[in-house]
Amino acid sequence: MRCERTNPDVRNFGLKSRDMGFAGLNALKEEYKSFESIRTIHDRWNVFCSWAKAEQGIKDLRKVEVSHLMQYADHLRDRFESGDIKASTAQNYLSAVNRVMEIARGDNKVRVDPVKQGDLPKRSGISEGDKSISQERHDKATYNATERTGALLNLQRELGLRFEESAKLNANKALNQAQIKGAVEIRDGTKGGRPRVVPILEQSQIKALENARDIQNGRSMIPAEQSYKEFRQDAYKEVARLGVKFHGERHAYAQNRYEKLSGVKCPVKARIKHGNVHHKYIAREKGISVETAKSLDREVRMQIARELGHGRTDVTNSYLG
Repeated sequence: MRCERTNPDVRNFGLKSRDMGFAGLNALKEEYKSFESIRTIHDRWNVFCSWAKAEQGIKDLRKVEVSHLMQYADHLRDRFESGDIKASTAQNYLSAVNRVMEIARGDNKVRVDPVKQGDLPKRSGISEGDKSISQERHDKATYNATERTGALLNLQRELGLRFEESAKLNANKALNQAQIKGAVEIRDGTKGGRPRVVPILEQSQIKALENARDIQNGRSMIPAEQSYKEFRQDAYKEVARLGVKFHGERHAYAQNRYEKLSGVKCPVKARIKHGNVHHKYIAREKGISVETAKSLDREVRMQIARELGHGRTDVTNSYLG
């Protein structure tokens, strides 16, 4: 039974603590009797509190918005792709935030479904649905977006960049590299500070870089008058209004590259199961043996993993199926 709070409109919705972590604990005590359930959810909630304070400067539950949870989902996905946490752990972390926010607020207005909205991988780590943004939806989004956000969406789709990488990209320098070397080195904003090289093979990639260069007014895509955190928050709010997700562009890059490199569609595009079924599909489409198809699939996934900034091919399962 929910307890009546003295003043639910003050900091942390009146949950008797100025600290978000303890406020979340008090919220859980309103709803749960099991000490084990409270401790488990609270431990996961504290992970979010640490992230929210460090990355968003948030210290009050009333300041948490859906756009923050979408950014947290991206953070959890990056941790999963880096091998830091399992897919199930990523989902549990976000679900814990949803539960605490629901109790604290008394409604479901600030929540993100881990898989459907947050694009976190299924517990198997293998995507069973296409999470890419179609060309039609991409064109509509960039048409309605501000110039800068539209440029970021194009960079992410054409170069396979994460949001932070696209925001911190020096487009002028990248364009020069693309024109001279036929490749772009991605350094700023990469996970773990690991640089990587993205090949430039399409005119659409050059066009995306030229467009970004024309908009850029400093050493990155971040406006001179804003910090990275401020810019990120505004950008996430905007794409939410546009009905797309930044990460969906990275999915599109991976899927398009798979088809270019292999000559066939990836599992989620072909709408068939990952593994032997897909290997047989490749063999049939290309007129090769299943063993050769399996080898081709592995080589292509390794290449895409490198271009996305990963050393593990199993990460591609969440993009390609």
